[in-house]
Amino acid sequence: MTSAEPVSFVLVSTNAPPDPVQVIKAATQLGVGLAHEMGDPDTLNFRIETGGTLIVALLPIPHPDAAHMPVGPTSPEPETIDHHVGHYIVTAFDLPDDPLQTEVTMSIVTAALVQCSPAVAAKLGDGAIFHRADLFATVVETANGGIATEITVDITAAQESADRMSFLTHGLSKYDREEFYITSSTTETGALEYLMELVRWMVTDPDKVLPTGDTVGPTAEKRAVVQRVPSPIEGKPPVIRLDMDTNETVSQPPRAKKRGWFRRS
Repeated sequence: MTSAEPVSFVLVSTNAPPDPVQVIKAATQLGVGLAHEMGDPDTLNFRIETGGTLIVALLPIPHPDAAHMPVGPTSPEPETIDHHVGHYIVTAFDLPDDPLQTEVTMSIVTAALVQCSPAVAAKLGDGAIFHRADLFATVVETANGGIATEITVDITAAQESADRMSFLTHGLSKYDREEFYITSSTTETGALEYLMELVRWMVTDPDKVLPTGDTVGPTAEKRAVVQRVPSPIEGKPPVIRLDMDTNETVSQPPRAKKRGWFRRS
């Protein structure tokens, strides 16, 4: 995890600061206690009950990079990004020295701001893409105080050919995990959902491993060979590649009492 002060960004359709009372209420319901302190009209200062300070600043201009950033399956429509008029910069200071809890805290306070503002998109500071505001808030709420991997590990999509596409993760490396590169046919509907499950399990269970040459998949019929290949992004470490929904048939003997799609170390 980065040692810089943690930040996040919320894109808004109207330039108005959120109501601090509503922010405190929303954050408390999601699991983080806040207390409002003094600030100017466009800057809110909060004390975080578990330690640290939160500052929310409204910049009444579009985010300078939003229109040029990569997009993924959870991104808002391009016109939504094009039409946002301002953004919040959310910065935390002096949080307890726990990188995973810092990520949870930033996810929760950002989701609280999304719920209390005309938000259209949001992302954590190290995120590769902006996520739809409603999705950001929903996955944080669903995480119930845990890591919301759908917004802490981003996924971008690319067209591989006329009938195949790929998904690439961004962010697993901060958990000391390899990134995933999954390809599938354009008619396959389960590859993205399966990738999100892979990400969640790799983050929440450090004992899970994927040996090269093993096969994994959501069902006995849909399995792919684990490969380790150069990253599609130049200069990045190798990635785990899974080619889903290919014409190859993988023979896999049944395993008694199988509890997941991984082999434990």
